Amino acid sequence: MFDFDGKVVLITGAAQGFGRVCALAFAARGARLALCDIADAGGEETLRLVTAAGGTGFYRHADVSVEAEVEAFVGATVAAYGRLDVGVNNAAKEIAGPTLDLPSAAFDQLIATNLKGVYYCMKHEVAQMRTTGGGAIVNQASITSSITGVPDNGLYGATKGGVIGLTKSAALQVAAENISINALATAGFDIPDDVFVRWIDGHGTSRQEAAGWFPIGRLGRPEEIAAAVLYLASDEARFAVGTVLTVDGGFTAR
Repeated sequence: MFDFDGKVVLITGAAQGFGRVCALAFAARGARLALCDIADAGGEETLRLVTAAGGTGFYRHADVSVEAEVEAFVGATVAAYGRLDVGVNNAAKEIAGPTLDLPSAAFDQLIATNLKGVYYCMKHEVAQMRTTGGGAIVNQASITSSITGVPDNGLYGATKGGVIGLTKSAALQVAAENISINALATAGFDIPDDVFVRWIDGHGTSRQEAAGWFPIGRLGRPEEIAAAVLYLASDEARFAVGTVLTVDGGFTAR
């Protein structure tokens, strides 16, 4: 549907779940990939799947909560390919539990990865995009943020709400520079190792039972979330500025 032939796409949190789905979707449309994670075995496996499907890319260990590592990863991307066209900021940490009973250190960890990590990525991605006349950034938010709450995942939701705020503010700053920044708020996708799947598995919920939570009557498919990120990253979406695209099978609409 969208053409990324020759474009350079950076994806954080590429070792599993949504990050892996995105990597394969961009590779299938001709993108050159720069992948990072802290789970090296998973990251290398994603790269193997990409190359087995005929795609091009490299994997590098990087912890997005450390700005120097983010800067080095973005620099390695530009050194390898000469430019950066798309950033998909997906890396995140989850620490579930009753919102008001978790230790304060848990909040610090989530903020460092989920919120500061997105900020560091945008900061260094935009710096490179400005040198080549534009680009697109897609941040992974969640419906568990400013849209809806979950009593046993509130700290995670707070950081994702922060991602939405950062997305909107940063998007306004660079809108006139041909750089689009938007976010995805998703839920209900049946993707191995995704946050939602880990949550329902952890609560002993079956796929059939979980499907009943969504007006569409089923869980989302990998190609449906891939289509959303491909759109926001595409040239056709440049008029989308600071938007939050909600893809959740009707959960929040109900």
